[in-house]
Amino acid sequence: MLAAIVLAAMTLVLFWPVVSFQFINVDDGVYVLNNSHVKEGLTRHNMAWAFTSLEAANWHPVTWLSHMTDVQLFGLDAGKHHTTSLLIHTLNVVVLFLLLRSMTGALWQSAIVAAVFAVHPLALESVAWIAERKNVLSTLFLLLTVWAYVWYTRKPGVLRYLVVVALFTLGSMSKAMLVTLPLALLLLDYWPLARLGFSPASEPPDQLQTAESTRNVKPLSVLFWRILEKLPLLLIAAGTAVLTVKAQVLDREIKVVSFPLRLANAILSYGVYLRQAVWPSKLAIFYPFRNVAIFSLPVLLSLFSICLLTGLAIWQVRKRPYFAVGWLWYLGTLVPVIGLVHIGDIAHADRYTYVPLVGIFIAIAWGAAELWMRHPALRSTLAASALLTVVALAITTSRDIAYWHDGISVSEHSIAVTGPNYLMERALGESYYNQGRIDDAVAHLTRSLQIQPSDVAFFNLGTIRFRQQRFAEAAFYYQKALQYPGEPATLAQINNNLAILEMQQGSLTEAEKHFKESIALDPASARHRLGYSILLEKEGRYDEAIAQLQAAVKTSPDPLVFFSLGSALEKQHRLPEAIAAYRNTLALSPAFQEARARLNELAANR
Repeated sequence: MLAAIVLAAMTLVLFWPVVSFQFINVDDGVYVLNNSHVKEGLTRHNMAWAFTSLEAANWHPVTWLSHMTDVQLFGLDAGKHHTTSLLIHTLNVVVLFLLLRSMTGALWQSAIVAAVFAVHPLALESVAWIAERKNVLSTLFLLLTVWAYVWYTRKPGVLRYLVVVALFTLGSMSKAMLVTLPLALLLLDYWPLARLGFSPASEPPDQLQTAESTRNVKPLSVLFWRILEKLPLLLIAAGTAVLTVKAQVLDREIKVVSFPLRLANAILSYGVYLRQAVWPSKLAIFYPFRNVAIFSLPVLLSLFSICLLTGLAIWQVRKRPYFAVGWLWYLGTLVPVIGLVHIGDIAHADRYTYVPLVGIFIAIAWGAAELWMRHPALRSTLAASALLTVVALAITTSRDIAYWHDGISVSEHSIAVTGPNYLMERALGESYYNQGRIDDAVAHLTRSLQIQPSDVAFFNLGTIRFRQQRFAEAAFYYQKALQYPGEPATLAQINNNLAILEMQQGSLTEAEKHFKESIALDPASARHRLGYSILLEKEGRYDEAIAQLQAAVKTSPDPLVFFSLGSALEKQHRLPEAIAAYRNTLALSPAFQEARARLNELAANR
């Protein structure tokens, strides 16, 4: 218990600066700041949306509910949202320690693994980035699933197994990366749980009875039943994978990249993560994908390392099962995010190592413990090395954490360590624009386009010029933005803005075309339908305008849309319906004075 308290305190002290950090303009808007459902908190409508939405190219309702809960409790106080993520990471550290201690009976190895997991700089992205709540949250459910599984293996029963299924389901609904966990549980069946017929040469004391019960059973028969035991979990994992791929396809996140390039990047990423685990320098929020030849020296070196370590693991699988399990845990849990299915324009990501590197830490910690037992002369060196490793990693994290304070600092740091980086240039431009530094914003958005043209950068430049009333330039940038493939929500917003611009200039036919396109791309957007209804009213097409507004309030209740609906109904002399719409406006926004005035006037004239 003392070790758990020390680990928790160490984690909280190290990461405490995040409680004063801001939201950043890389996905935090998608998950919180610009997400109307999340910003409204835990309403029945929003909770239903969480379970049906594929927004952000994922199906993760538990993550959405987590963000909604934060908004319900703290509003848009970024520090409080960061605090929640920090507390979950701290809980992960403690649960990891207690879980390893429970499975293996090894106190110091478990404490060392948990300590390195707690303070490693590669964990910083998951803790300090609000949009990565899904990572720390899903890991918590992963660890609890394993703990419940260990509990189940010690006294198998339906109720205990249902607890495993329930926790795994919650984890899968937090982030799809848990899809490999059922297979990872098979690794734990081998070591340390010793539930397979071909048990390791040395078994943990508390598992000897389980191993004894399977020793006289044919290994393949035992393995078959252990796999069959995981079937419900595998079905859940398959369903999660299907939903995630569907979300990625709908959001156009899956990129067309040749298989040799994807394979080369995957092989290289395995090596990069190992290097970063040992020497975590020049870490960034976004590493741009760059073409790497399959037979290039870095890829071949990474492949050689993978083959060498895999061969060593197989060779030592009976004598040193911890090494085989740790290494295969690393290889296997990275598969969903290693890049064989290419998502976005990213080469690799620090956050992807949050769970996989636990396997590497286990292999090293238990290997050091074996040296401790076999070579007493090395004990002082080993103890000092363990302490210095944790301290050095903590110092590095303490230094790097400042980069995550705000959008400008995280973008500038990423550009400094990665070189040309179109996404970070764009994010930096957006940050400067939010601060009113228009010239700096335009400079960085232009730089982003020079590195790699994208719909979002063109859209941002168009929006800047639109608000500066430089309409010709705005239209040019919007039209350029539509020439690039992008996320449906972004393309919908571009069409909507272009339609508003054209409507202001009197080009109603072109405006209607773009309004219809924006609604087709994002039918749930109430504001897009509102804009279209204004055009329809301009043309005297009130019935069509009312139909658009009625559809809008069904998908996303919005006080301004309800007010516009009331106004349109009033013009059509549908007064009872208009009164109901104004009342709905005030129910959502009691301070909406114009709606109150219209309601009072209609009530007085009835």
